[in-house]
Amino acid sequence: MKRYRIIDVRVATYPVLHLTFDDGLEGDYDIGPFIERGPMFAPLKDRALFEAVAIGGNGRWFGWNLDHEGEEIDFSTDGARADIERQNVEEMARRYRESRIAAAE
Repeated sequence: MKRYRIIDVRVATYPVLHLTFDDGLEGDYDIGPFIERGPMFAPLKDRALFEAVAIGGNGRWFGWNLDHEGEEIDFSTDGARADIERQNVEEMARRYRESRIAAAE
């Protein structure tokens, strides 16, 4: 299994990040549901902290406070990529359905 790396992460709009992977795949990753889940992610309600997102582990994860052991909040590249791939497939399927409906009319 190929291990992808993140080469760029930026805030698209709070609480959504735009991720770019080493093979060119890119997409938006919504952190909002995590922030709402509980105290571990609560610091990300601070938009200034949220803006300080960084890449760690040679692109294998991204997060906040990565240089502060015990205070870091991080996400795996693989999990984020799976969500972005799923979103991309769902979007392609939606466009296909719409094109089929338009062609039938």
